[in-house]
Amino acid sequence: MTEQSSRRRPGLADRWPVAVALAVVAGAVTVIGLVNEQAELFGPAVATMAGIYLMAYALGRPWTAWLAFVILSVVVTGLHLLARLLALPVDPAVGMTLLLVPLWVWAATRRRSSPTRTFSVQTAGMMVFGAITLLTATTQPQVGTAVAGVGFLAHGIWDAYHYRVNLVVTRSWAQFCAIVDVGVGIALIIAAIG
Repeated sequence: MTEQSSRRRPGLADRWPVAVALAVVAGAVTVIGLVNEQAELFGPAVATMAGIYLMAYALGRPWTAWLAFVILSVVVTGLHLLARLLALPVDPAVGMTLLLVPLWVWAATRRRSSPTRTFSVQTAGMMVFGAITLLTATTQPQVGTAVAGVGFLAHGIWDAYHYRVNLVVTRSWAQFCAIVDVGVGIALIIAAIG
């Protein structure tokens, strides 16, 4: 058996993250087209994405990125609902950014700070994506929408890096997230310009 014949070509079952991501992008683009609060809705998602990586890193099991996605999506949705009901003392973007701190502390206390390089990368991601999220909440809505779009695109690069090094999250998550990030990022930037 030759080396080439022993390699299996990826089939449709291997591409499910792409199909799911495209459906999510279609839904997000629809929401972006229907609402005028793109920065308010999508700004907190930038910190949420960083939180997903931090949670999976703290747990030490890459597959838990999918679980973190569900948990943190519920959290950010709850923050949005509380903000709509005027029952939240802070903006959802601030709330999600603040949540990154205990996730980071959790990773550090679980002795996940080794290897140092990986922990440093996760720390840098928390700081950069947290800062982008706060910027979406503190600028004019059109600028905030563009900043959120840039945050999504930057996170797409983050996903590509993690896909390549195959650390922290599963490749299926990195692939799914990268497609969502690039698609939504472009849509937000177009909405900000338009």
